Amino acid sequence: MSDTAQDSVADPTAILKAQKRRNMWLACALVAFVAIVGVTTALRIQQTNFSGGDRLYFSGYMDEAAKEKADREAQARVEARQAEQQAEASNQDDRDE
Repeated sequence: MSDTAQDSVADPTAILKAQKRRNMWLACALVAFVAIVGVTTALRIQQTNFSGGDRLYFSGYMDEAAKEKADREAQARVEARQAEQQAEASNQDDRDE
């Protein structure tokens, strides 16, 4: 009976050694996590354009006012080109007659 009692009581040095090993793995995992978060943050900040817009962190999207202005300008160019083509066509008709 004394043999089983001694087997159930673990060696204090083995317990301490196991705790240190677990703590080292936990520390490595924590350092890896911090490194991943730091690298990800640095990459996102490098890709961000802080030069304009009303967005503080991510200004990759064109804001609505600028989009509407670009759409109006594009529509005006299309209309001007169509008017130009109509004028050329009418000039061709006048010369043919």
